[in-house]
Amino acid sequence: MNFFDLHCDTPFECYKQNEEFYVNSLAISGKAGEGFSNWKQTFAVWIRDDIKNPFETYKENLNSFKAKLKTAPKNLTSYFAVEGGAVIESDIDKLYELKNDGIKLLTLTWNGENAIAGGADSDKGLTDFGKRAIEEMNSLKIGCDLSHLNSKSFYKAIEIADFPLASHSNCYFVCPHKRNLTDDKIKLIAKKGGIIGLTFYPLFLGENVYEKIYENISHLLELGLEENIAIGSDFDGAKMDERLDNISKIPNLYSFLNQKGLSFGLLDKIFFKNADNFIAKL
Repeated sequence: MNFFDLHCDTPFECYKQNEEFYVNSLAISGKAGEGFSNWKQTFAVWIRDDIKNPFETYKENLNSFKAKLKTAPKNLTSYFAVEGGAVIESDIDKLYELKNDGIKLLTLTWNGENAIAGGADSDKGLTDFGKRAIEEMNSLKIGCDLSHLNSKSFYKAIEIADFPLASHSNCYFVCPHKRNLTDDKIKLIAKKGGIIGLTFYPLFLGENVYEKIYENISHLLELGLEENIAIGSDFDGAKMDERLDNISKIPNLYSFLNQKGLSFGLLDKIFFKNADNFIAKL
């Protein structure tokens, strides 16, 4: 099978735990993923909203991880993202440096707040600087990742963003957690040609993760979003259910969903094509 994952935190974990890429104790390794026919992975560098020297931390993490990818299997195409707009501090020009580094997606906040906007644990909305940052991201064709935003920030950001997505968020309808997306938010992302990457984090799914992923997909299909559903696992960024705690277990989920009645053609869109089509715009 082909697999495109829009979000994992493997670079930070490799750096923190001094792990290599091809063989490691993490949820994602080159060896665990080399069984896919075609594997595309977006690796996010996690930058907390309150971190000191965020840009220097990002550069150190990214460069360290890129060096470790020299051992990556041939079936892997790597893309890069930053989870946390604090990385640019209050300097628009840093977006150009992100672009030069190959960054495809920028998550505007983590759960707190920064110069751009407020996240799920904040009441702060999108700032004037944040509006300018999104406009510059549009110009540079950097995807505007709306996962982690609070509602106030989300609705302002989606008005401006040309390439919006939620790389790792689920449906509020299935699991009413503040990090999940209401139907209204989902429709606004889809209207702009964006995608929603379903995450495997049990807190955002509920009990019985396989069934809940199926329920999320079914709900998005009911909303008419066949072309907008993708996967954003959040591997190495959250504690997962043991049935889905490693990239090697993705084929089991794929088979389960097929047995639930989802066609191979539809599953190929969800697990690969929709994300691939979105990233091709950037």
